Amino acid sequence: MRSCAILLAAAACSRPPTLHDDPQAIAYRSRSKVPDAAARQIAAEAVGDARRRPAWSEPNHVHAAGGPIGDGKAKYLFGEARLYLGEYETEPGKFREVDPKDDAVMAYADALFTVQQLREWAQRYKVSWDVQLHRSRGRVEPSGPDAAARKMLGELSTQAGASPLQAEEQRRRLDQKYRDRR
Repeated sequence: MRSCAILLAAAACSRPPTLHDDPQAIAYRSRSKVPDAAARQIAAEAVGDARRRPAWSEPNHVHAAGGPIGDGKAKYLFGEARLYLGEYETEPGKFREVDPKDDAVMAYADALFTVQQLREWAQRYKVSWDVQLHRSRGRVEPSGPDAAARKMLGELSTQAGASPLQAEEQRRRLDQKYRDRR
């Protein structure tokens, strides 16, 4: 019986973490374990990218399953990027609602950015990623997003009424319009 429990515990550590079914955030996870050196680089790049390009709602953080980053062991990586802001507190007790159209454009721009990050990591570190937004699932490979991930981005594009280029251009303007959110 004890050996069964040990086998079950070992099997649990060898599976990637579950993705969240959240309509407000794009969740992702590596499809295989990532060497620790690559995990450290990916986590550092995520932090650097968050500083260079502030997220609309929450910055993208990379987490590890199967041990902490820096322990020398391969591990699954996962995270999520909250896409929608909805409303925010400008000062204690005062809230500002975000125009839903503006929120949709910014959500699309951040989803595109997250998928691009995953693609770059897939190319650089030879790791594939699962992505999920609510019930929509897809993959990001070194060659780019698969058809399901492209469909997910297409649905966000339709909601935003913007192409990738338009979303990124509008992002700068909307960042200024809602600059009191920081």
